[in-house]
Amino acid sequence: MSNTLNLVIPGDTITINEPIENSDITLGPNILLSNDQSTLLPSSSGIFINQKTNKNSSLFYIDSAHGRYIPQVGDLVIGTIIGQFGEYYKVSLNESSCVVLLNIFAFPNASKKNRPRLQIRDLIYARVSIAEKNIEAELSCIDAVTGKDGGFGVLNGGYCFNVSTAYSRFLLFSPNALILSKLVEKIKFEIAIGVNGKIWIKSDDSKSTMFCVYVISESENWKQPEINENFDKLVKQFKKL
Repeated sequence: MSNTLNLVIPGDTITINEPIENSDITLGPNILLSNDQSTLLPSSSGIFINQKTNKNSSLFYIDSAHGRYIPQVGDLVIGTIIGQFGEYYKVSLNESSCVVLLNIFAFPNASKKNRPRLQIRDLIYARVSIAEKNIEAELSCIDAVTGKDGGFGVLNGGYCFNVSTAYSRFLLFSPNALILSKLVEKIKFEIAIGVNGKIWIKSDDSKSTMFCVYVISESENWKQPEINENFDKLVKQFKKL
């Protein structure tokens, strides 16, 4: 999980609290090292991510609103089952990303006699468990800490829609995601957010579900000071329907 979540644009400089020349630091997409190797330079606008890949290693990259999603270990994602071969399901994370794999045993208490029976087009919520160069990334529906489902698995019903990867990461990790707090005050719903730019939401009825979808989609284009006013306007319109 990322420790840093800041919006940056080309021209900004990023200073980190560890030696950049450290061999345990990896630079990912949309970020460059300055000529004097003292700072990081974003080559695209987006969310600056400082992701701990393990206790001693860090991955730095810019999660841009544009471009394809690149799986990183620990990412929470929403995917669609598109096929199966052997002991693996093929999963699509979005239209522009490579297919990833989900082992049939990557579920709590799974065995040859007790394994999930997923269907084509099923939606699943999972975490990236393996992401290495030159091999297909793999997912898991097991919480790495508890060994239980941890909220992962098949997403039944509801509605899945797309936002930018930068905004989905903001909604998932930022304590300042005001729009979700506002929605919770008005409507009871379940939600799953994938950093691959997909959000699944389910409420008590289709009308409320689609209202949540519309509000979240629209809020991506709102400035922070506009949220309260714009949200209240939409609530009034919703009550008239």
